[in-house]
Amino acid sequence: MILSSKLVVSIVCLLFARWTAGAAVPNDAAVSDDSSISAKSTINVDVCVIGGGAAGTYAAIKSKDLGKTVVVVEQQGRLGGHTKTYIDPVSKKPIELGVAEWEDTPVVRSWFERFDIPLYQYNFTIPGVTSKYADYTTGKPATPKAGDLNGAWDAFQKQVSKYPSLDDDLSRVPYPVPADLLLPFSEFIIKYRLQDAVPYLSLYGQGWGNFVTLPTLLAIKYFPPSFFSPTQLFSGGPGALAAKDNSLIYEKATKELGSGVFLNSTVLSMDRSATHLVKILVKTPLGKRLIRAKKLISAIPPVIDNLKGFDLNSTEIPIFSKFKGHSWYVGLVQNSDIPDNITLINYGTNNDQNFDIPVLPGFYDLFATVVPGLHYFLYGGNDNQTTFTQPQVKKALKDTIARLSAAGTLPKNAGKNLELIDFTSHSPYEVYVSSDEIAKGFYNKLFALQGQRNTYWTGAAFVTHSSAAIWNFTDQLVTKMWAAAPGSATLPTA
Repeated sequence: MILSSKLVVSIVCLLFARWTAGAAVPNDAAVSDDSSISAKSTINVDVCVIGGGAAGTYAAIKSKDLGKTVVVVEQQGRLGGHTKTYIDPVSKKPIELGVAEWEDTPVVRSWFERFDIPLYQYNFTIPGVTSKYADYTTGKPATPKAGDLNGAWDAFQKQVSKYPSLDDDLSRVPYPVPADLLLPFSEFIIKYRLQDAVPYLSLYGQGWGNFVTLPTLLAIKYFPPSFFSPTQLFSGGPGALAAKDNSLIYEKATKELGSGVFLNSTVLSMDRSATHLVKILVKTPLGKRLIRAKKLISAIPPVIDNLKGFDLNSTEIPIFSKFKGHSWYVGLVQNSDIPDNITLINYGTNNDQNFDIPVLPGFYDLFATVVPGLHYFLYGGNDNQTTFTQPQVKKALKDTIARLSAAGTLPKNAGKNLELIDFTSHSPYEVYVSSDEIAKGFYNKLFALQGQRNTYWTGAAFVTHSSAAIWNFTDQLVTKMWAAAPGSATLPTA
C-alpha cells in the first residue's frame, strides 16, 4: 500500500505527539493520569514559565508584577541562561562568561532599576591588555587586512535602514520577503562591498557557526540601527551598558520568586487540551510535581530536542522541526602560560572564502581577564549542529595552545599544565531556519501559535540574540497575554 505524503506526515506527527507526551521518559506516568500525584505535590498557579534565562525570568517577574502567581521550571541549577558570572575566590572580582553587555535602551534601564542594580558604561578593553592575532589552525601570528571598518559599518547600516520593521520582532518580516534578505550573508556582504565590516560583525557572530552562511535576514536582525557602532564599543562611549556583576539581576529575581522557582528540573509530560488549564508534570530534585496553570510560557530554544515532554500537536511539530541550532561553549582556564597582558584573537588567514573568520569547529578567542593567571575562551561548532563534551573541548584547547606554542606565538611548552576551572555550554545557540522556509512564510506560521492551547512563546528565536530585544518583546507579550484574559478565572477542577 502506498501512503500519501499528507497521511505520512499526519502519522508521524501523531506518533511524535504521543512520544513527547510522556513516553520518552520510561516508567513516568503521563500527565493525563495524575491520580498518583498527591495534593501536596500539586501546585495551582496563574502561569508556568518553562526556562529561566533572559526571557523566562523577565516573563515571570513581569507576571508577578501584574499580580499573577508564577512557577518557573529551569533545568540548570540557576536562573540566567546565557548570563553567567564567575567570581574569583581570591580577589572576588567577577568575570563574565556569557552576556557581557547590553544595549542602552529604556527596557534595559527599567529592568535593572526594578532590582535597584546600577549600570555602567561598558568598555570592551582591559587596561594594559593588548589584542594580538594568530591563525589557530597553524599557530602562526596573523596580521588582519587593512580596511575601512567605520565606512563599511556605515554602508551596512544604510542597507539595514531599508527594513525598519526588522527593528522589532520577527513577526514583522515583510512578505513577500525581499530577495536581499534571503541571500546567504556572504553574498550580501559581497554585493554591497561590506567586507571591511566583517571583523566587527564576526565579533558578535560568535556562536552562530559559520555565520556568513546564514540568511541575511537573521544577520540584519541582530544588528539593527540601535546597535552600538565600533566607535561606541571600543571607546566605551554611549551605547553599551553592564553591571558590576551581570548575574546579580538573576540572583535577585530567584530570591524574589522564592519557592516558585524549580531549579535542576525538567518537564516530563504535559496536557494542554483543556480550555483554561495546562497541566505540566515536572521532575524536581524533591520528586515529581504537578503544575496546574491557566497559561504556559515557553522561554527555551524551540528546537525539537528541547520540547520533549511537550504535547506538541500536528500544527506545532512541522514548525518547530524546522529549527536548527549551533553549538557554543565558554570556559575559564588557569596555568595556561598565556601572558596576562594578551588577548589572542583567531584570524583565519587560510579562510579567504569566508572573509578570514575563524575556521570551525574551533576557538574564536583566548581572552585576558581582570584576574591575573585566568583567561577565558569561546569555542564554536560548525554548521552541522555537532555538539562537544568538556573533555573534547579541553583536548582541542591543549592542541590549539600547543600549535601556538610551537609556532612561537605563545611561550614554549605553554598549556602543559592547563586547568579548566569553569565550562559552560550555551547550546543550542542562534536557532534558525533556512532561507527557503523564511520565503514560504515560516515566521507567520510561528507567530500564529501565540495563545493557542493557552501557550505563549518567547526567546531569541522570536526576536534575536539580544537580551534587550528579548526583554522588550517579552514585556509586550506578557502585557498583551494578561490583557486578553482580564480577571482571574478559577482553575477547572481535575
